[in-house]
Amino acid sequence: MKIFSLLFFYTASLFAQNTNLRILHWNDFHTQNLPYQVKTKNRTTNKDTSFLVGGSATLASYLKKYHSGDTATLLLNAGDDFQGSPISTITKGSSQIQLLNLLKPHAMTLGNHEFDYGRNSLTEILRSATFPVVSANLFDHGSNSTYVKRYIIQQIGSIKVGIIGLMTTELSTLSIPKNVERLEVRSLSSTVNDLIPEIKKNGADIIVALTHQGVTDDSLLATQCPDLDVIVGGHTHTPLFRPKIVKGILIVQAGSRGRWLGKIDLVIDSRKDTVIQSTAELIECRTADIAPDPIVESKVNELEKLADKSLNEVIAEATVDLKRGGNSESNIGNWISDVMRAYAKTDIAFQNSGGIRKDILAGNVTVRDFWEISPFGNTLVTFSVDGKTVRSMIEHQLSLTDDFCQLSGLTYVYTVKAGEKKLHNVKIGTQLLDENKHYTIVTNNYVAAQAKKYFGIDLPESRITQLNVIDRDVLIDAAKVQKKITAAIENRVKEAEE
Repeated sequence: MKIFSLLFFYTASLFAQNTNLRILHWNDFHTQNLPYQVKTKNRTTNKDTSFLVGGSATLASYLKKYHSGDTATLLLNAGDDFQGSPISTITKGSSQIQLLNLLKPHAMTLGNHEFDYGRNSLTEILRSATFPVVSANLFDHGSNSTYVKRYIIQQIGSIKVGIIGLMTTELSTLSIPKNVERLEVRSLSSTVNDLIPEIKKNGADIIVALTHQGVTDDSLLATQCPDLDVIVGGHTHTPLFRPKIVKGILIVQAGSRGRWLGKIDLVIDSRKDTVIQSTAELIECRTADIAPDPIVESKVNELEKLADKSLNEVIAEATVDLKRGGNSESNIGNWISDVMRAYAKTDIAFQNSGGIRKDILAGNVTVRDFWEISPFGNTLVTFSVDGKTVRSMIEHQLSLTDDFCQLSGLTYVYTVKAGEKKLHNVKIGTQLLDENKHYTIVTNNYVAAQAKKYFGIDLPESRITQLNVIDRDVLIDAAKVQKKITAAIENRVKEAEE
């Protein structure tokens, strides 16, 4: 099942029974039920311009707008609808199921953040879903079966579409262990290739993998599963403005937080069950260009009333844009880790970049902003290690390719030789690291539970001290005291100059 060349399309179309299929897709919505402001550079004036995008009611209207009347349309959600705003935490994700019931996707696959409130909570909440949820490689040892349906076959117009849900194999390191206990993520390619004959036998004309693993792994999946036609993905928040085609398989992803809606138009030879033409694009969901869906907007407003009005209280001013950096030092990361270290009175603080979920533009900062910056409700913990272990932790950090840790109280310099980063020196405060001295460290409970992943060390619970405070609350209190938040890149992590 390949995407044929355009020349072949014109020739084959004379003899084929061609059918149009449109796919509208979104991913990593992260409870962005309300519109939010983004800033871009105006190419004409070279000045920054801000505008509002997203929100559930806006997305609903764009789905209706592009649900073409003369084209069969399939709606797909590639996971991580949970986690990102206060209402998600308050309802443990139930808010999103209520809204998705109104958006009516034909299928959703689970993302890792759907498990942030625990598997038992998710199981209960999914009972109210009126749409199919699929994940073929997520095996539940408790029930000795997959956690949800492996796949579905949806009749869309005259086309039968097989939709296989797939979860990232990194689920266990992306969640607090107790939240995903008794769940096993099995090989994606083996799962797909084992299912293909069954799905074809059941009449599917084309097969879509609905994945939550990221563009790189989706590309690998395409090389391993030649019978797929389309891969609709999520997880890495990648806006693929031009789709990838790997081994003739179309790969798409629509960024995150509802800023973009993905649209794919396919022409299918229904006799040969083959995609013979495709186009794909991302549509920016600007609020100024469309009226919000009134039914969805009413539900959003109803849900938001569950959140305390105090969330909109202005508590500080950001004097600069506070921006994240996934694999590098960031000014917001510096500020957060400084606040953590000051609160815990430790030598060092570590904050995983992936735990910082929002940028803040210069201007007023509200309590809600901090719920969205740090939505997980993680708690602060401390532990102590000797200097030799600190060195090995930093060396492990240098070997990572994603989710770099922001830090405070510690700086280090590295060199690059033959493409490999080598630690040059480490300072605690202004003093060089003493390998025989013990240092205290503060981080959040997720990072501590995943110490092997982040630092390459085993950290048993017996060595961890719980501070019994939510990280978000510490940040809010600090902002209230500071009134003005100013943060900068300070070269806490630096490559040595030759």
